[in-house]
Amino acid sequence: MKMFFNTQCAAVIAVTLFGLSYEAKADIIAIGPFTGSATDTFDQYNSVMALQTLDVFGGLGTISNLTEDGAIKVEFSSNFGGDQVWPISGMMMGQLGIGQWDFNTPVTRFGGWWENNSGADDATLEFYDVNNVLIGEMIANVSASAQQWQWNGWESDTPISRIVVTGNGIINGFLWYENMQIDLVPTPSAIAFFGVAAICRRRKRRMA
Repeated sequence: MKMFFNTQCAAVIAVTLFGLSYEAKADIIAIGPFTGSATDTFDQYNSVMALQTLDVFGGLGTISNLTEDGAIKVEFSSNFGGDQVWPISGMMMGQLGIGQWDFNTPVTRFGGWWENNSGADDATLEFYDVNNVLIGEMIANVSASAQQWQWNGWESDTPISRIVVTGNGIINGFLWYENMQIDLVPTPSAIAFFGVAAICRRRKRRMA
């Protein structure tokens, strides 16, 4: 009887994990400001940098440049075309070109404060899951003429592994970030595994 029960639990777990690999398109929604499980203010830096890849969120992820002659920059300020951007505090990080955020552990929420001196409003975000499948696109509302930091944040019911940000102005960049936030969660397969395993343990104790 116990052998049959253990086999049954293993089958349920396998079916659950198999089903999760065929998730429907994610539901991604815009959300207001939040304090995440990890924050990056970029104030840990004390010198100007221009790189192709920068560690973010204390090493939990990276942001990389995808545009030839572009860069990921850490700056005290930026002036392009007479449009001056100052950090909220300390330093700020920006992309001069298309930027790609990669997360070592998938996230369900991503957001922060954005500024823009590219000469054109807004940016497009492409969200990818752990299988590198595009699960949705959203627009970051970031005016080039507002002369102020603007919040943009999103929440997804499917964990996000990668985000590509493309601006509409010069070289698709000159977008700036401050006080960025993410929420890390276990992968869906881990949640399902431990949830089903817990049910199996409870039933096993009842049968003992």
